[in-house]
Amino acid sequence: MSKQTFVYQDGKVIPKAEATERGGLSLIRDIEPYQNMKDRGWITSRSQHREFLRRNNFVEVGNEYNKQFS
Repeated sequence: MSKQTFVYQDGKVIPKAEATERGGLSLIRDIEPYQNMKDRGWITSRSQHREFLRRNNFVEVGNEYNKQFS
């Protein structure tokens, strides 16, 4: 005897085997281009943003790591 799994779809609880798959991929928009404050160059993608932070040893406010609390 195997367990049956249920899902909530269209306001009803139905067996997972009967559920219809929807959507597929979920996409996240890239960042809006911005001009950095160091050399006034333009950052146009998340990868450029990460590289700029790494290259300049910068940390985003709110994402910093504090050794005191770990």
